[in-house]
Amino acid sequence: MGRLNLLIKYFLGVTCSLIVSLGSLNAQSNDPVQIAREYYNIGEVDKARKEFEKLAKNKRNIVRIHNTYLSLLLTQEDYTAAEKYVKKVLRDNPDNFEYEIDLATVYRAKKEEEKIESLLDNVIRKETLKTSKDKKGTRIRILANKFFEKDFREKAIKAYVDGRRAIGREDMFALDLANIYRFMNRKAEMVSEYLTFSKNQPQNLNYVKNSLQNYLREPEDLDTLEVILYDFIQKEPGKPAFNDLLVWTHLQQKNFSAALRQARALDRRLENNGDNIMNVGMIAYRNTDYKTSQKAFDYILNDFQESPNRRLASRYTLLSEEEVLKSTYPVDTTAIKQLITKYGDFIEQSRDVFSVIEAQRRVALLQAFELNQVTAAIETLTEVLDQPVGRNKVVAEAKMDLADIYLLNKEPWESILLYGQVERMFKDEPLGYMAKLKSAKLSYFKGDFELAQSNLDILKLATSREIANDALDLSILIKNNTVFDTTDLVMQEYANIELMLFQNQKQESIALMDSMLIKYESHSIVDELLYLKANTLRELGDFPLALEALNKINETYYYEILGDDALFLTAKINEEDLGNSENAMNIYNDLLKKFPGSIFVAEARNRFRELRGDFSN
Repeated sequence: MGRLNLLIKYFLGVTCSLIVSLGSLNAQSNDPVQIAREYYNIGEVDKARKEFEKLAKNKRNIVRIHNTYLSLLLTQEDYTAAEKYVKKVLRDNPDNFEYEIDLATVYRAKKEEEKIESLLDNVIRKETLKTSKDKKGTRIRILANKFFEKDFREKAIKAYVDGRRAIGREDMFALDLANIYRFMNRKAEMVSEYLTFSKNQPQNLNYVKNSLQNYLREPEDLDTLEVILYDFIQKEPGKPAFNDLLVWTHLQQKNFSAALRQARALDRRLENNGDNIMNVGMIAYRNTDYKTSQKAFDYILNDFQESPNRRLASRYTLLSEEEVLKSTYPVDTTAIKQLITKYGDFIEQSRDVFSVIEAQRRVALLQAFELNQVTAAIETLTEVLDQPVGRNKVVAEAKMDLADIYLLNKEPWESILLYGQVERMFKDEPLGYMAKLKSAKLSYFKGDFELAQSNLDILKLATSREIANDALDLSILIKNNTVFDTTDLVMQEYANIELMLFQNQKQESIALMDSMLIKYESHSIVDELLYLKANTLRELGDFPLALEALNKINETYYYEILGDDALFLTAKINEEDLGNSENAMNIYNDLLKKFPGSIFVAEARNRFRELRGDFSN
């Protein structure tokens, strides 16, 4: 019974559908065009064609039936009838280029390419002549859009190019052409059109930058942009928009030294306050290219005496110099003392209390970690914390610095208290997360890996990518080296070495690393030990031994997680410490081939190109 009911319902539904369809046709019986279309839509193609053939005899129907009728004829592959029909329509409408383009679609279906070329080139020629008179280009734009819609893309390009020439404006249709080239993945031509547009529309430079940023995703794309930009600059060296774009391009490539050179040229031409130089300097500083940022801020101080950027530049040139000195090995303690004197001058001249506290923090850290003047450093920071400036980021940072110095001075309990205070003061904020990360490292140093992991698991979800990455790195280190070691003995020895390094006991640490490398030669910790040893030897200025440790990773443990780190550091030592540019170039190139997905790829490419002399002019 149930199946019978279902069948009855099914047949009722079909009957209703037929009644609705017939009703629809009857309702529209007074409109033969709609009847023809309905036949076509429901698949009654032969009936539809008969209706359309009748309708096509009346010129007034053509506008309403043309697209559907032509589509029907092409679907039936009756190309002869299609050609005959479109030519008849053209005789009645000789000035309508849309019908000419439709005739080209018929020729394409018949594979008569020569007829297409001749027909469409003639269409472009006629419309170009009309366009040269009105200068608006509206018809050319409509024509090109129709070409593109019908998949005659090369003809769309030709229409724009010929129309541009007829109007006599080189930037006419630039954005239209850029869009077509983008769809066709012809990036060089797309870039050229955007640059042509920006040359005459400098007020829209940000629009151009945003477009290029969206469409140029690969390093090779930015290289293409750079090459084309240099061509434009050579042809018209007086256009600030091109220099501006070149600065922007180098920043996208993270090639800050090249960006700075262009920014200097641009700011000289504009005779401004060094705004572009300042911008490059700040971006370079945030991306840890401190040599470039120091140069940028020095240029502001030396070349732009009246610039409002001078106060900020005077602060950041000291911060940059500090980072350069701390990463030039072995660290020059005389230069550190001179820098502390400069900070003292800055403190005397500055009117901003928080800039003063920042400078005092820096002095204390230099005293403690570079000059081993721990007592003086503690006094400096205690003085800072006694100032009634309230809950402020820089004060909390000073508190964490003091905690670090207590750990350096082998007073970890004082450190725990201070880290905890900052974490509570800035809960669910980056500073609080940083304090939690330092607490986790302290637990790691003490060998309490379980507590360290619980904190690190929370921090892996931190809002700051830098903190999350640091937490992830330490978490992976602990997991990888304790998973098969229930005693945690090896990890404890390694953590103890890291604590000694934090406390500036470098020579003693190297002796313990050598001992571990002998004791645990088959353990997963070996590549970590070798990398740590290489960094420590580099800081001591023993570059040959540092390279020896790295080469063991490069030759034996290149497949481990530190493979790309070791190769990149090998290249840096050759470049920065030994001045061996040729070796460094080869190693950077090697890294690009062996580790194409490495986080060091962008910097390695830029360093390689810098050494090769790509930016010397």
